[in-house]
Amino acid sequence: MGVSSGPQIALTDEERFPLLDDLSFLNALRQDVFAPKFNFKSGDRLNAVQLSKVHSHKIKYYNEKVFWNEGQSPDWIADYLKWCIETVPFYQNKGDDFNSFPTVSREDIRNFPYLFVSNEANLNELLVYHTSGSTGPKLDVLFDAVSQASWLPQIESVLKDFNIAITEGKNTTAIALICAQEKTLTYASLSTYLEGAGILKINLNPSEWNRPDHAVKYLEKYNPQILTGDPIAFMALLDLAPQLKPKALISSAMKLTTGTKNKLENYFKCPVIDLYSLTECRNIAYAAGIGHKVIRPDLYLEIFDKHKDVKLPYGERGELVVTGGNNPFLPLIRYRTGDFCSLKIENGVPFLVDLEARNPVVFYTKSNVKINNIDISNCLSELPLAGFKIHQRKDKSISFLGYSNEVTLQEITEVLKTIFKNDIDVLVDIQKISQNNIGEKTLYSSELI
Repeated sequence: MGVSSGPQIALTDEERFPLLDDLSFLNALRQDVFAPKFNFKSGDRLNAVQLSKVHSHKIKYYNEKVFWNEGQSPDWIADYLKWCIETVPFYQNKGDDFNSFPTVSREDIRNFPYLFVSNEANLNELLVYHTSGSTGPKLDVLFDAVSQASWLPQIESVLKDFNIAITEGKNTTAIALICAQEKTLTYASLSTYLEGAGILKINLNPSEWNRPDHAVKYLEKYNPQILTGDPIAFMALLDLAPQLKPKALISSAMKLTTGTKNKLENYFKCPVIDLYSLTECRNIAYAAGIGHKVIRPDLYLEIFDKHKDVKLPYGERGELVVTGGNNPFLPLIRYRTGDFCSLKIENGVPFLVDLEARNPVVFYTKSNVKINNIDISNCLSELPLAGFKIHQRKDKSISFLGYSNEVTLQEITEVLKTIFKNDIDVLVDIQKISQNNIGEKTLYSSELI
């Protein structure tokens, strides 16, 4: 019999939670009569030294956020660059001047992950996150327990802007990641950082529950304070009409349209936050006002030309490039995100303006009038779409697939006709949202590129 390529359970709960003596709430979450058929076990593995590092990082960067000004770089850049050059093999022999340092691509990380590991990283603390590859080929990202747990202070810093705080302590469920997929890892866990509060990852797919109504009953019983997920999962949850009272919903991974955001806020009676994050460095910014408000002073963001290693002047639109973080297994210097925006600093805080988290694609009317995919996003954002795919063929006709339980074919067709100035042929299809979706992220593509 061949060895399974899936994740292997090799640790005990005591090893997953070395600082938590009472695991009774974890057992309750796992063994509840309404619990799903969890297929994985997860824990933060934080010991006392590591937990102290998470708190120290929070105090240093999140209690009082100090970013950088136009034409300047953060105070920590010089020391960070020096450390990377001295301890990270990939960055050696590339010079010591940050302003002329080359960019790094996703392919570099995929092909040479071991070269990005600092010599100071403790291999006994290695954690591996396997991406789904929904926006490209799969990528394994390496973390340690400290950088992995740091997503919680990042989330707290976002919630603070909404005057929301997560209640800590055992016997409360802090966060539930909601999925609506054919298959994914699911588990009940605890957060040492949140003093034993529960963390859930569940899949709404009916096949993962003992009875069809158990998903709603389980969520209602443990009533998570924060729900995280993507728009498709949230709309699938909305379809179940659970009686929940979350403090906030945090949407990521896909574009959140205004229509979907409004529907979720009207039902759950709480803020719905559109978060921009990358697996490679976790949370970066959330949608607010003029753009996406940057939340991480430990990241330095620049805008580069798409094709050349040339930093663009302040305010120009290009590819977002990231430097920094606190992950010794993947320190980033000028990492190309593949996402496009311009940068604006307002009252000392950077904003990502017109962020489009994918390569920009230009579409054309029959008369060769150019239509930017940003304009398409803006027009479609008023509709309750959880996501969509739009493709232009060589004959310039448009095929559109949307994910929604409400939008009609006629509504989509009319909007697309307006966007393309009534000078286009369109074929529209709507896929209903269920609890076991195989749908992809919002995707633009064209045969005319």
